[in-house]
Amino acid sequence: MRRLIYLEWKRIITTRTTWVLLAVIILLSAVMAYFPISFVKTEEIDEEGNLHLLEGKAAIECLKQKEAGINGEITEEEFCQAITVFQECYREYGAIFPPEMPREEYVRRIEPVLPVLNLAAAVLTPEGVGLYTMTDADLALKDASRFYEQYRERLAWQGKTDAEQEKIREMSKDIKMPFTYISGYEISSFEYLTLYALLMMMAFVVIISPVFSAEYQTGADSILRCTKFGRLNLAAAKIVTSLMVFAVTFFIGMGVFLGITDLVFGVEGLKASIQTVWGVFEIPAFTAGQTQAAVAAGQFLSILAMVSFTLFVSARCKNVQDSLKIAILVGLLPIIISVMSSSNPAKLVRCILPSGGIGFTDSFLFDLLGTQFVHLGPAVIWTPYLVLGAALVEIPLFLFLAVRSYCRRESV
Repeated sequence: MRRLIYLEWKRIITTRTTWVLLAVIILLSAVMAYFPISFVKTEEIDEEGNLHLLEGKAAIECLKQKEAGINGEITEEEFCQAITVFQECYREYGAIFPPEMPREEYVRRIEPVLPVLNLAAAVLTPEGVGLYTMTDADLALKDASRFYEQYRERLAWQGKTDAEQEKIREMSKDIKMPFTYISGYEISSFEYLTLYALLMMMAFVVIISPVFSAEYQTGADSILRCTKFGRLNLAAAKIVTSLMVFAVTFFIGMGVFLGITDLVFGVEGLKASIQTVWGVFEIPAFTAGQTQAAVAAGQFLSILAMVSFTLFVSARCKNVQDSLKIAILVGLLPIIISVMSSSNPAKLVRCILPSGGIGFTDSFLFDLLGTQFVHLGPAVIWTPYLVLGAALVEIPLFLFLAVRSYCRRESV
């Protein structure tokens, strides 16, 4: 069996298309980790009062210095300070953003408290009012004391029905308050992590789809079925090798992406409450680091489910073209469904597909940090649970069906 696995590993790795795609996947991990870093921009005021634009790592370090005063737990005192600064600036300039407010004043007074002000605007202002539209009449100093009480109510209101709202209250009761803010982590890194997972899935669809069907197409399976280990053992060797190639590539690629991201933004930022990083209305009681790990785990299971499905399709199709077309269609189907409909049946189908956790705004990241539910009779199920549950069922199911299909084909 070891010999079969070694030979199959060698056959897959030495295929030109495979090693080129694997090299591209690893390279992309570093490139896509760099993009969110390069997007960070801020301005610095020198000793003479002149503004200088900073980008990338320099901007990250500058922002950390600006926001050092609000690092830690965001208590009533921090909210009072931010609201006071907002009211003073608004009454002086009629706005808190350039061009109405001088850019130098914005950099000096607003930027150091902007993360706290953003939280206050999301929770304490009237419905339909936000950070960019609020006035000094929408946010008063007395509101600071009721932030966390108001937050729990506003979070529950994200549910569309009474049952969803009750579910949100139940699931969010462990959220740690006060929130912890630590400057540094960039929200777009999560989004690029999701995009990287989508590209990795598509690459492995191309790599895995010929595993069985290529031999059907060339007629090599007619010879292999006559050998001593040409049935179950060979099928198992092909599947084990495919899963090993995927697992090794995934952990290297994700390791490079997360390593670059965390080192540049600072590992201390991983301790921040996710409500201060992504958006305030989140159900999980996670830090940024825990969210990062959960998203990576969810993407691993979703891509593994898609790899398993591709192996099954490859074992069923007579040629590589058919298996590749079917696998690509199923891989992109969640994105297509999300664009076409947001109804309950559409969400259900999208979540239970093998690639249900991979996509853009329909990915596991947005499910985890959202308040989407699927209704199954009286049951209300949070979509991340459905995505993970479906993947855990589909992985062994499709692997079993792949082996069964291959062995039954050999017996014909």
